[in-house]
Parts: sequence; structure tokens; C-alpha cells
Amino acid sequence: MKSEAIQKIFPIYAVENDMIISKNGDITLGFKLQLPQIYSLDREGINRINQLFDKIIRSLPENTIIQKQDYFFVDKIKEAVTEGELMLSRSDNKFFYEKPTLSHECYLFITKDSKNKISLTSNAKLYDKYMEEVKDFIQVVTTSISFLSKEDFFTVDSLGSEEIIQVLGKYISLSQEGQQSMQDLFFDKQLKVGNKVAEMYAISSYNQLPLTIQTTKKNIDFSTQKTDFQIPFIQPVCLGLECNHIYNQVIYIENSEKVFSKLKTKLNQFKSLAILSKENEVTYNQIDQLVNEVIENELRFVYQHFNIILWDINDEKLENHKNQLENAFKELSITPYQIKNSLKDLFFSNLPGACTSVPELYKFIGISEQTPILLNFESYYEGNKDGILLTDRKNGAPVRLDLWIEPVKRGLIVNRNRLIFGPSGTGKSFLINHIASQYYEQGHHIVMIDIGNSYKKLCNLVKGQYYAYDPDVPLEFNPFHFHHIDEVNNDKKIFLTSLIIFLWKGDDPFKREEKQIIGLYLDAYYESFEKEQSGYPCMSSFYEFVDQNQVMEDEERYFDKVSFQLSLRDFHDGKYSKILNSEKPIDLVQERFIVFEMDNIKDHPILFPLVTMLCIDVVMSKIRKIPEAKKSIFIDECWKPISKGEMAQFIKYLYKTVRKFYGEVAIATQDVEDILDTPAGPAMINNTDTMILLSHKKKMATKDKFAQYLSFSESDLEKLFSTDKREVFIKVGNVSNVYKVTVSPERYACYSSNADENKVIFDTYKEKKNMELALKEFVEKL
Repeated sequence: MKSEAIQKIFPIYAVENDMIISKNGDITLGFKLQLPQIYSLDREGINRINQLFDKIIRSLPENTIIQKQDYFFVDKIKEAVTEGELMLSRSDNKFFYEKPTLSHECYLFITKDSKNKISLTSNAKLYDKYMEEVKDFIQVVTTSISFLSKEDFFTVDSLGSEEIIQVLGKYISLSQEGQQSMQDLFFDKQLKVGNKVAEMYAISSYNQLPLTIQTTKKNIDFSTQKTDFQIPFIQPVCLGLECNHIYNQVIYIENSEKVFSKLKTKLNQFKSLAILSKENEVTYNQIDQLVNEVIENELRFVYQHFNIILWDINDEKLENHKNQLENAFKELSITPYQIKNSLKDLFFSNLPGACTSVPELYKFIGISEQTPILLNFESYYEGNKDGILLTDRKNGAPVRLDLWIEPVKRGLIVNRNRLIFGPSGTGKSFLINHIASQYYEQGHHIVMIDIGNSYKKLCNLVKGQYYAYDPDVPLEFNPFHFHHIDEVNNDKKIFLTSLIIFLWKGDDPFKREEKQIIGLYLDAYYESFEKEQSGYPCMSSFYEFVDQNQVMEDEERYFDKVSFQLSLRDFHDGKYSKILNSEKPIDLVQERFIVFEMDNIKDHPILFPLVTMLCIDVVMSKIRKIPEAKKSIFIDECWKPISKGEMAQFIKYLYKTVRKFYGEVAIATQDVEDILDTPAGPAMINNTDTMILLSHKKKMATKDKFAQYLSFSESDLEKLFSTDKREVFIKVGNVSNVYKVTVSPERYACYSSNADENKVIFDTYKEKKNMELALKEFVEKL
């Protein structure tokens, strides 16, 4: 094959003033785009983006070229995914190190086609004159790009000269690093760049496309009998390919009337030849349909060109990628053309800023409304700096999801509360362990109220406080206690009112007058401490105060004091007297990880709801004293007994207080009906902006309830019911997606609820008194 100097055939003259200048005098501006996450777009969103790009195409002047390049690189994880010295943090880095992953970069280049093909290299005056015309072009492009910047779908950044040079290096070297030193290039039937072998496939004719193209297509793997999971039409040959590749998308905006004139000529040719072959007849029908659509909808004709370059380090691997690509094209009913003889011309003419040189043979006519269907508008999962470590659904790459700072900044949520739904066997406690452990590692104060000992291993590992309620040696509380009278605010009195009414009435109805009188007694009770500054606030002293005083005339008409005393007697000096009269209230201010385990009293109609309320009140006292610290309260199933009658008001009190003091409440349950069937349900839903749901494939009957009560869109439901084991659907405000819960062996050992595995771990723990050693020993035996 004939050898040529790269300088002679390289089409770029200069990169300066943040622009690419070709040897033909074409001027190009570059932008980097951040695109929506894969699987996050619904049909409506995809159509909206297509309309947006149609608008951009129509807004740009004639002789403008839009070149969009999507780079997909295979890589390995080298950097730490978790900071910190704790055991589980270290295990993340070990687990993910050198795991293969895929990355994506998207660039948009807008070119002013000089048309006259002046030789700027030989005429400095022509060069200076042409540069004067560039200002108007820059202004028009800036206006058009602003359409993208204003949309939530995209983040747009202008490329400076250094960044443009780096992108040119990525393309010419087929590498993520963007090598700027040139390598040998070979174009003999196959592209070779240094030690890489590559192939190019092009779409250059309507005959290669299916007769009809929809903006979206059904993803069979994620669809169910009741839901159709939609993805962008072009996804299989973009993010669907798990290999190194570049997808070039080029749109030529020319005089629409001239294009139409050429099209009419071609239409007449095929009409006269239609009688000779079926292929000519099909082509005639396609062109005729195209022309009619443009005329009817006042659209714009464009020329377009698409190609994919894929590469690897040897022919065997490349052959596998080619098979994968050809199968993806077959899925779309596209017949690509494998480039052999024009490799050099097409490779160099697809350099950023060089698309004016693409041979006419490889361009075909399209319309502005349909062309965006063949553009890629998705990227891999974009992680946050902080948050929960999950993995993306496509390739298992680690990604952090910030549910704390970022959503509030973006205006997606106004509170951080969460509802977590996990049907039996889907891994609800596993997921909560995963969230809680990472929040602890990131400095949160964690409180967990649970049934079932699901969080005991994690609590032991971080040396937290574990309170398992024992009826024989009960926990001792004192919700009446205060250090300073200023602590007795309206919130505290509301809580005490709810508590007292529950102890008096249980689930029975109460009168409004009874509630008001209890409030009056509480006011008078605390006023007595201000006056006398003696005695000790507790249930017993309040009981005696009510017995010895009266707060209004004819009180007995509305308030049955005998009934009140009989119901509360056990908490004054009877069998439950220790629970509400502690002289040493639990102080949890300095404890960062606390678990209240209620398994021993879960069936007790009085103690279970009472102790749950008291535990939460202790937590409320704690969070008021550390307003600047992040606080996460997880209530797993224990919320049910405090969601009835007057106690439903307690839920509102809980949400209000936590939000005020930089915290979150995460309430977990198995089914959405659990929430909907309780009086506190509406308050819980209205005060929760983040929904976390594990696989609901076996709960298809709840589909309509999610739509009606949780305001899930059809797209949300498609994603939710596509989730499988160890996957989680997360909706933050109005943004939703599905993630995988993939963890290190150490995290698995810490979170697992498998009875046999837990027996092995706890036996070792009893022997060595060290949970870290117990988990390590278990992992070593896996």
C-alpha cells in the first residue's frame, strides 16, 4: 500500500481561540455533553429530546454541519471507590479493583462550511478575512446551544483549545487518554492504529434502514405482561455494545429547496424504473413518503451520515465485537455497509471539524424531525461524589447515588424522608443494612428501630449501642424529664398528649374535650415546676398531679378521672412503673449507631407501641442537641403500632421534627397496602419525597395503587416492574431509575439474614468477641 505523510492528509489546519480550523477554511466550535442516564428516559422524554434537536437543526443557518461523536471505552477500575479505614469501606476497594467497566464521552461539534474551499495555508489575507465572518456564526451557534443548556436532560460545556486537541487525540489514536503523538495508521482493507485493529460500518442510504422507524423500541428483558419497557431506538448499537467503539453522527444543513429539487429528480427516476424491479418501487415509495411528510409538516431537508468504528488489540477479539455489532444492527433491521475501500477518506473526514470532506456517496437525505431518532441521547450512570454505593444496571460499574445533598440543591425534593418497600424475600433488610452502614461511614448518626435482629452484626461491627427490650429487665425512659424548663415546648407537649391518650384509651376513640383537658393538665403540671422548682418530672408525679388538682370547672362532665387513673395506674406504681419514671434518662447524644430491637415485645398490644414511641422520643431529644450533624432514622416494620388513632399524630410530629433538625426518616415495610391501610398513611406519603422499592414482579396487582397513591408515572411503573433480585428502583422527586445492589463478600456477610450463615458468624463472634474477625473468618471460608 502507498505510504503518505500524515501531515499531508491530515485535514486540520489549526486549533486556536477555542476553534478548529480546517485546511479548507471550515470553522468548528466544540462542546462536551452530559446525557441522561441509560434507562432513565421514558417515551415522552425521548420524544421531547428529538423535538429539541429538530428545533436546533432548524435554527442553524445553511452550510452548517452538526457532528455528534459518542466515544465508548472499555476500562478497568483503578481508583478507590470508597474512602475510609473501616473494614467494609476497605472491602469495597478490594472488591471492585480492576473490574472491567465501560465509560462514555459525548461531544458535539458545529461547523461553518466555507463551501469555496479556500486554501488558508497559502493565503494569509484570505485567512484573516474569513475569520472576521466567524463572529456571526459563533453568535448563532451560542443561541442554538442554549436550547440544550436550558433543558434538565443535558449539561453543556464549551471546549477550549486544549480540550479540543485532546478529543482530536482520542479519535486519531482510538484511545481514552487522547495521545497527541501520532502513531502509524494503516488502511489496507482494515484500519490499524498502532497496535489496535479496527473496522468501520456506515449507514449511508435509506435502503439500509427499516421501512418505518419509531423513536423507541420495546426491551424484551425488562418488559412484563402488563408493562412495556421502552428504550431509544438506536440504543443497541450505542450503549448496547460492550466494546470500544465510536459512533459518528453527522447532519448537513443545506438549502432545503435545492435538496428538494434533487429529491424530485431522483423521485422521477425511480418512478420510471419502478416497473423494472421491486427494489426500485420500494425506493420510490420511500422517497415519495419522505417528500409528502416534509411538505405537510413544513419540515427541513438535511443530508446525513452515520458510522461506527470499533476496535481491539487483536483480530480474534475484534471479530467477536463485529458479531455483536451485526447482531445489534439486525435487531434494528438495519443493514450497515462495512467500509473497505474508502477507509482512509472516511476515517479522516470524521475527525472533529473535518466533516465537509465526507464523500457524497456516503451521505443520504433525511428530514429534521426523523434524523434525531438515529442520534444517541443516553450515557452510562453518572455517579455523585457522595452517597450510597450501588452499581449500574448495564455493566455493574460502581456508582454513588446522593440522596442527601444533591437532590435538595437541584430542587428535586424538599425533604429527605424515604419510604422503603420490599416484599418478603426481596432483600429489604439487606438494602437497609447497606444504606445505614455507608451513612455511618460518612459521618451520619444512625438510629434503627427493628423487629428481627436484622442489624445486630452491623451494630457489633461498628461498636454501636444495641438495646434489645427485655420485659423482665425493661428499658427505662422518662419522656416528662427536662434539664431546663425551656425544653418543654409545644412539640414535647403534643408528644406527651398522644402518649397519655394511648395509655388511657388504647385504640378506643376519645373525645376532643378529653384531649384538651390533658393538654391543660400538662400546662399546669410544668407551670408548677416553674413556681416551686422542686419535685421530679415523671409519669408518677404527673399521675399524682392529676389526682390532686383540677384545671377547669365542671371538669368531671368531660373528663373521667377514675377511668384515667385506672388505665394509667400500672405506669404509676404497678407492673410497668419502671418504664416511664427513670431518674437517669437514656443519653444517646454521643452515640453514632444505635439499634432498638423490639422482637421480644412485638406481639404485646401495649408495650410494643409504647416502647416504640419512647425510643423515637429519645431519638428526638438527641437530634435537637446536634442540629448540625446528619441524622438517619430507620424504622423497619415497627411503625405500624404507632400509626393508629391519636398516635397517627405522632408520625406527623416525627417527620416535622426530623426535617427541622437536618435529618431523615426512612420507614420500611413489605407492601404498599401497609401504608395505605393506616390513618397515618397520607401523612407518611405527603412527607416523603424519595421512594425506594425492591423487586415487585410478583406484585403486579399493586400497579394501579402505585399510580394512584404514590403518583408513579407509566415510565416509573415500567422501571419498577422490570426490577429483579438484588435490584432496586429509586425515585427522587420526579426522577427515577433502577440500580443493582452488588456488594463485597465482607458486606454480604455483614448484611445476610441467612440463618445458617448467621449461626456460623455469631458462634465465631462469641468465641473471639470481635465482629470484624468473625466476618473475615467467614469470608475466607466462602
